Amino acid sequence: MRFTDAQLIAWLQQFAWPLARISSALLIAPVLGSARVSARIRMLLALLLTLLIAPQLPAAAPVGLFGADWWAILLQQLAIGLLIGFTLQLVFEAVTLAGELISASASLSFATLADPLRGVSTPVIGQFLTISATLLFLALGGHLQLVGWLARSFSLMPVADDGVGIAQVGSVLRFSGQLFAGGLALALPLLIALLTVNLALGVISRSAPALNLFAVGFPLSLIGCLVLLYLAMPAMLEHIEVLFDGGWMALAGWLQ
Repeated sequence: MRFTDAQLIAWLQQFAWPLARISSALLIAPVLGSARVSARIRMLLALLLTLLIAPQLPAAAPVGLFGADWWAILLQQLAIGLLIGFTLQLVFEAVTLAGELISASASLSFATLADPLRGVSTPVIGQFLTISATLLFLALGGHLQLVGWLARSFSLMPVADDGVGIAQVGSVLRFSGQLFAGGLALALPLLIALLTVNLALGVISRSAPALNLFAVGFPLSLIGCLVLLYLAMPAMLEHIEVLFDGGWMALAGWLQ
């Protein structure tokens, strides 16, 4: 059995370009793109998804192997995959921002832990909210929706199409501004409550100067933060779910 050069190039294109888009999306996507997830696992998952998705795609026009057009299309697929993962990762960054604002208001900025998802040090409140958002993401089937959107992206933005342009990047940037405003709204109720606690402690310190504010104020602020976080957690999870819905809508918007 003999194969022509055109057939070999067509087979390579059929799998190489989808693999580039899928692997770049998994590289930066939430949960799957975590530093704690082995690169081998991500690569095997990308290969498995490529083997499932690529045969169902229409054959792309043959392009000279490793030519300028071939590299341009490859870079387009990498950019599309990175933008898909980055759009969803913004939701987790907004949640982390809310946790850092709450930690700063509760005087817990110095208490940091290594974040296994982002590979950096995060305040304990931010770590707690990030883990909660991760569990909610998995409980809602976000990892399955991500795979579904990766497969759907090849019909909405086919291989060898125009790829990512100014309009798509601008849409993601506008969404990032709205999302971080949503992260501030997530932390705002606790920030207002903690500000009230701090104002009350300030009034007490002025009325009783002999009172050691550091010995009394810090434990009260910490206890108040934990109690308020416990009471507000159901509403915060609902708000995080709304942020996830916004992320899927933004992803659908710029892909279409």
